[in-house]
Amino acid sequence: MKKSLKRGLAAFLAALMVLGLGTAASAAPAKKSAGPPRPYESASSAAEQAAANGTVSITAWKPEDNKFMMHLGELFLTGLEVSVSGGIFTAPAAVKYNDVGGDVTQKQDKILWDFWVESPDAGWAAGENTAALWVRAYKCTVFHPVTEDGGTQYGYFEQELVFEASTPIKVIVLPFDLGAAATVLGLAPATGTVRLSDGYDAETFKFTAPQDGYYSFKSAGGQYGGTFYSKDGAVLERGYVDPWAELYDKDGYYLAGDDDRGGDWNFAVYQQLKAGDVVYLLVGGYAWPDDTDITVTITRMGAAQPALALKSNDITVNFHESIGLDALLEGTGYGLNDLRVDYDWDYIDYWWSEGMFALKRGVTTLTLDAPDGSAAQVKVTIRYSAMQWLCAVLLGGWAWLPFTSYGPFNLAKEIKLLFDYGLLASLRELFFHWRYGLLYRWRS
Repeated sequence: MKKSLKRGLAAFLAALMVLGLGTAASAAPAKKSAGPPRPYESASSAAEQAAANGTVSITAWKPEDNKFMMHLGELFLTGLEVSVSGGIFTAPAAVKYNDVGGDVTQKQDKILWDFWVESPDAGWAAGENTAALWVRAYKCTVFHPVTEDGGTQYGYFEQELVFEASTPIKVIVLPFDLGAAATVLGLAPATGTVRLSDGYDAETFKFTAPQDGYYSFKSAGGQYGGTFYSKDGAVLERGYVDPWAELYDKDGYYLAGDDDRGGDWNFAVYQQLKAGDVVYLLVGGYAWPDDTDITVTITRMGAAQPALALKSNDITVNFHESIGLDALLEGTGYGLNDLRVDYDWDYIDYWWSEGMFALKRGVTTLTLDAPDGSAAQVKVTIRYSAMQWLCAVLLGGWAWLPFTSYGPFNLAKEIKLLFDYGLLASLRELFFHWRYGLLYRWRS
C-alpha cells in the first residue's frame, strides 16, 4: 500500500510539472515477483475438465467419525479410505487419508491430495446432514528453482489438477451441550486443571456469573520453550507449554478467545457478564516433550472493564506523520506492541515495523486493550502542517498530498524522488490511479 501511495503521488506531481502548476514527488516502486502459481481454480483446459469427471466412493470409515458438536467441533477424516477412478486413474485406485491427507511435501511427478467436506447450502443443522466429500489430486509438474544451497536447487512445482470428484456423505451434528461434560468452576481462589500433551487436549469448564461484572479467565503454567544459552555458553533446554481458551455462551455461540495474551504463552480472556449468565470455557493446548498440567482461574475484576490510565486521551498529529502513542503510555508499563489496537482504517495506517501513521485529515478514535484487561479510548485529530497547507492552497496539494511518503513532510525530498522516478512514468501511474478511482466511485 505504501508503494502505491508513492506511485500515485509521483504521477500527480508529474502532471503538475508538465502543466507548470507545481512539483512534488514519490519513490519508485519495486518490481514484485509473481510468486508460485495458484492451484487449480477452474476447469479451463481439456485435461482439467477430464480430471473433474472422476468418481470417488468411500470404502472405509468408522461410523463414530462422522459426528461433531454444533458450534464447537469439526469433522475429522482420520481413518477414511476411498476408491477413485477417472482423470489419470484409468483403473480404480485405493487412497487412505491417513497416508496422504496431510502430506504437502512437493517432489517431481508426486501426487498431492486434497480432501474436504462441503456443508449443506443452508449450513449445518443439529441431526443428520447430507454433505459432500470432495477429493482432488494434483501432480507436481514444472519445477521452478528459487535458491541454491550446498549445490542443491530449491524452489516449487507447478501443480496440475489430475483428479476431482465428490460423493454424498451423511454427517451427524450433535446439539451443542457441554453441560454434561463440563466441570463447574467458581471464582478464584478455586482453580481448574487441564493436562496438556503433544496431541489435541481440551477440557470444558462451566461458570455462572454470581453478579454483574467484568470477568477474567486466565491460565497459569504456560512456558515459552526452546534451547537457550547464557553469555558463558551454558545450555538450557525448556519444554513448550502453550494453552489456549475459547469462551461460549449457553447456546454455543462464540464470545471471546485468546492464546498468548496472559504472558509466557498463557491465555487471558475477558468478558462482561450479567448475574446468572452461564458460559463455557473450552481450554486446550500443547505441551512438549512432557505432559504438563496448567491451571485455570476466574476472577471478577469489577463492575466494568477497568480503564487504562494514559497520560492523555487526546492527541493531535500532522497528516502522514507518526502517531506517537508511546508518550501517552508512559507509566502504564506497556508499549504499543503490548496492546491490542482497534482503529478506523480510513484514518490510520499501521505498519508493524514502523508504527502508526495518520492517513486522512479529520477526527477519529482508537481503542487500546491491555493484557491486564484494562482499556482506553484515544481521540486522534489529524491536520495539515503549515507547509502542507501552503501546498494544498497554492500547488493543488489537496489532490496529491494523499500520495506523499509517510513521515515529516519535505517538499524538496518529494521533488527529488519525482525526478528519480521519471515524469512519463508518473503520468502513466497518475492516469491509471485516477481511472481506477473514478470506476470505483461509479460502481459503488
